[in-house]
Amino acid sequence: DPYWLQTDPARMGKVANSTLLIWVGIALMVTLLGAMAVTRAINKPLRDLSLSAGRIRDGEFDSRLDETTLTSEIRQVNMGFNRMARELSKLEDDRAVMLAGISHDLRTPLARLRLEAEMSVHDEEALNNMALDIDQLDAIIDKFMDYSRPGDVRLSPVGLSGVIDRETAVFRDAARIQIHSRVTPEAVVLADDIELGRVLQNLFENARRYGRSTDDDIAHVDVTCAPDGPWLKLSVRDHGCGVPPEKLAKLTTPFFRGDAARTSATGAGLGLAIVEKAMQRMGGTLELSLASDGGFVAQIRLKRAT
Repeated sequence: DPYWLQTDPARMGKVANSTLLIWVGIALMVTLLGAMAVTRAINKPLRDLSLSAGRIRDGEFDSRLDETTLTSEIRQVNMGFNRMARELSKLEDDRAVMLAGISHDLRTPLARLRLEAEMSVHDEEALNNMALDIDQLDAIIDKFMDYSRPGDVRLSPVGLSGVIDRETAVFRDAARIQIHSRVTPEAVVLADDIELGRVLQNLFENARRYGRSTDDDIAHVDVTCAPDGPWLKLSVRDHGCGVPPEKLAKLTTPFFRGDAARTSATGAGLGLAIVEKAMQRMGGTLELSLASDGGFVAQIRLKRAT
């Protein structure tokens, strides 16, 4: 007899089937747990990489990734990303130092030019024109410095009406611009007071240059405010001829100037680019559009202070 063990097959069938199901279940569970562990090991570094890339895009060049991960491929990627972040940080620092040096070095000869012009030029009209040119150069230097300003700002509750009144007072020439604000003192947002002032100053200056009415050659600017959920929307609208719709998307591009600006090229083409960058620093947004009945509209949106 070749068999050393004999059993009843009917009784063994139930045991064999249940044992097989248990082992199959255990194998599936181990496989699922292993797949989850592998997925987590791959997804977490990729998620960290995505978050760090977003911070780099927002100007936080000190973002760093873990260079001690177990996966050699991801470790190499993280090391390369960190090298890129260090180089970008160095370039940003060098750019800031260079622009600060340019600003300082240019303002000194400009001041001397103004003094020499006042002392040597006797033609009143020529003297005024030279003074205007020097002021324009000085303003362009300010624009460059505003655009290159670092991204760190401290947000605090700021009353919109107070900032609007302060910046409106700078534009006192009623023959060129008239600003009408309907913003109440209750409108308070989270912003940087100085940064928000620069935003409004650039928007008002943009309206003064290019938003004059064809009726009286005066820029009539309406400033209004409306709630938008947890945000406040501030609209600055002129009644000029506006811009071609296809150029709206390009207006925040540095050094881009539309046809109206090119005919009297007195700016650096940085005003709206500065506004957009300042709004990003304060966690807000800028939206440009054309009014249905004519005119250019700039809407800024900031978080309401609670």
